[in-house]
Amino acid sequence: MANAVNCSTFSSDGEYFANCGADGKLKIWDTSTGRLKQEYVSNFHLSSPCCVLTWLYVNSSSTNTTPSPWKKRRKKSISEESAPKGIIAMGSTNGKLTLYDTATSSVSTQLDDHSSTVTAVTWSETVGLFSAADDHHIIHWNLKENGVKCKWKSGKGKTTSLAVSEDGKSLLSGERVVKWWNLSTKQLIKTFTGHANQVTCLSTVKIPFGSNYVISGACGDGCLSVWTLDEHKTERTAVASLALQDDAVSVSVNVSEESQVVVLVVTRSGQAHIFHCQQNGRTKPLKPSLSIAVASDISQKDGVQQIPLLHAKLMEDQKLLLAYGTYLNPTFERVTPDFSEKVQCLVRSENRKAKDKKEEISKVKSTIIEDNVEYLTPGLIETAPKRNRSNSGSQLLLKDRLENLSLNAESSPAGKSTSSGTNRTQLLLQGLNSKDKTILSSVFVTRNESIIRNTIAKLPVQAIGPLIKELTILLQGKTLTSKMAVRWLEALLITHAGHLLSQADLMQLFGPILSLIDAKLALLTEISRLRGRVSLITGQISQTVEEQHKEVTENCLVYQDSDSSEEDDRIEDEELESESDENWEEMSNQEDQEDEQEEQNDQDIRSTNSDEIDENDNQDDDGSISS
Repeated sequence: MANAVNCSTFSSDGEYFANCGADGKLKIWDTSTGRLKQEYVSNFHLSSPCCVLTWLYVNSSSTNTTPSPWKKRRKKSISEESAPKGIIAMGSTNGKLTLYDTATSSVSTQLDDHSSTVTAVTWSETVGLFSAADDHHIIHWNLKENGVKCKWKSGKGKTTSLAVSEDGKSLLSGERVVKWWNLSTKQLIKTFTGHANQVTCLSTVKIPFGSNYVISGACGDGCLSVWTLDEHKTERTAVASLALQDDAVSVSVNVSEESQVVVLVVTRSGQAHIFHCQQNGRTKPLKPSLSIAVASDISQKDGVQQIPLLHAKLMEDQKLLLAYGTYLNPTFERVTPDFSEKVQCLVRSENRKAKDKKEEISKVKSTIIEDNVEYLTPGLIETAPKRNRSNSGSQLLLKDRLENLSLNAESSPAGKSTSSGTNRTQLLLQGLNSKDKTILSSVFVTRNESIIRNTIAKLPVQAIGPLIKELTILLQGKTLTSKMAVRWLEALLITHAGHLLSQADLMQLFGPILSLIDAKLALLTEISRLRGRVSLITGQISQTVEEQHKEVTENCLVYQDSDSSEEDDRIEDEELESESDENWEEMSNQEDQEDEQEEQNDQDIRSTNSDEIDENDNQDDDGSISS
């Protein structure tokens, strides 16, 4: 059975354990010593990673393998020729099956006839190798000729698991249903229904002097179903079911001496369960006879820390071969089950010695790089236009080409072809090869993030290591150089993360950088405290200075000079006063004349009145006389 994230399985004899993770690395451990024996990285592990794998044990004569050209040929004995060799078949997303020979630590051949992702693969010593893919076809491979022996359509559903019956006469394929195929006619015998989701695991078993059975499990079912492979029975329901609390990750089946079927199941929660099945016609779900869990010996206040079980296998002596921990550094152990209690808890230490880890790495065999290597960088793949061989040299003038090499030009004039990041990449390569600090400083000095990303994207993978070393030196400098190094390092990690993860010396490259970051982070708290104290002192000083300045200004007289605007206002006022004075004099003269005229008139009136009074008096006098 293949996991979506980690493909892992034991060899048939339990001597080795193989795992291919999401990083595309195939690792093989020796279960007796727990040491990493081999490690293989495919050339196309990023573009087409491994999705399923299985172990093969075949004779040398049954496969068509070519010897490695790097090793001298020597005569082999009859025992070596007849001894089976271990081969790991890995199905990838590009539809290819890669056969990795563990004896030579190299790829023996590649089988390519699927048009889409390989979804299931299985092996039988009596029949051979089978695979299924998203192209809705099942292929029976001929390993002697490295070709297809037979190919037929599996149906409209997606086949996610395969298993060959113990007698080698039939094949089981799991979709949402379980299909039973006749290998001689390639016809469908029967279909077993009852699963709600995709079937993720299939395992066959044959009881001595009895029938053949198949055990299937699907996502979200909460149980394993047991089906009988009998053409004469019309019933299509499961003869038994095994109750589980979680989805099954691996299933191992064995038959005891009493013809009792023993099933070992590892669930996604990291626990193992053992079931004992008998032919008693029981319809209720069967509960496990024993549950096994691994706990850490580190004491915690909240509870017990569980070490997850990764894989398990039933051995011939009824012992359990367990793999627990992590896929980066798994631990293997052979355990005798104790059925005196329902739960068997194993208290183990999760951490291993660093010395053993160093020995493991030193014994890893290096991978042989094939001739047709193609390096893929994340992002869009740009294809370079074909050059016209008839035209020798560039069409641009030498002056224009020199101007195009300018690193400070933000835009190119019309008629000149410039590529953002290309010229800078060439100068960066020249500076890394010659270790010229002047060229490197001129390249690193830019602050434009788009130019940095374009330069890193067009940088070949061979220059990543020297670039990381130069950036490490810049990080040890002052603030400006550290900022430049951080910008370039960020773009490098984002663009070439896939390539960096595939490197074995990753810790050696980034070890100094991590130590620098840790050292600067350790000083961050002290610097923050110092900054707070300095800001407090400077604030108090500025406040004291302001108060002193305010006291000085309050005790002093302030004199302000008159400006030109005030003088203009004064001139206008004087002009207005002069005009008013002149008007006032004219008006006073007129008033004096009027007053004189009135006095003259009054005198005239007075004189006339006095004359009239005198005349009247004379008349009175005459009357008196006459009387």
